Amino acid sequence: MVSPIRVVVVEDEPLYRDLLVSALVSQIPDVVVTGSFGDAAEVRRAAAKLRGDVLLTDIDLGPGDSGVALAVDLRRRGTVRGVVLLSNLALPTVLTSLPADVQGGWAYLLKTSGTDVRVLGTAIAAAAEGGVMLDDRLVNELEADASGPVARLTPRQRDVLERMARGWSNARIADDLSLKVRSVESVIADILVALDIGQPADGVHPRVAAVLVYAQHTVARHRGRREP
Repeated sequence: MVSPIRVVVVEDEPLYRDLLVSALVSQIPDVVVTGSFGDAAEVRRAAAKLRGDVLLTDIDLGPGDSGVALAVDLRRRGTVRGVVLLSNLALPTVLTSLPADVQGGWAYLLKTSGTDVRVLGTAIAAAAEGGVMLDDRLVNELEADASGPVARLTPRQRDVLERMARGWSNARIADDLSLKVRSVESVIADILVALDIGQPADGVHPRVAAVLVYAQHTVARHRGRREP
């Protein structure tokens, strides 16, 4: 994790916002909170003075702009370089509908994981570094859409892609699957070929593109559930 990462928190529920800020300040040493707000309008009024690396925001901010609309705006202004989205809903396809110019640097967490320091720290780091990460609990509930490209991957390739979606490094994937790092790199190269991912003209990193394909072409095992 880059030290320190400056985080701006946006959450319309005061108690939950306080819990987030407390977790960040007291339990993640390499993170500093540089702003805490209740809605998008408050953030915009303070935008000229904001100093942040990562925006940590609820998707549903009540009346006014959503957290996604706010995040896209701040990314385009250069106010932040990464975004962690919080939601009560298991809808990772939110990430696949983002404009191409801001597709890297996003994490999607269920709000029930928002105060889990390990998960929160991993999400902030992944967003700050330009990656794409999905909540562990969400990935646990996803399976490949039978008609999509993820279903055509080999079991090993799906194992590796799932861990890429969790924001894991190649070294962590290798350790978890009892493989050498070079073997993981080889599997990732094969995944990119299988998903027809090269070097996109819009500059989206192939690893980011692969995780976005995963988010788009997987479905919840129990449709209709709000959370895993």
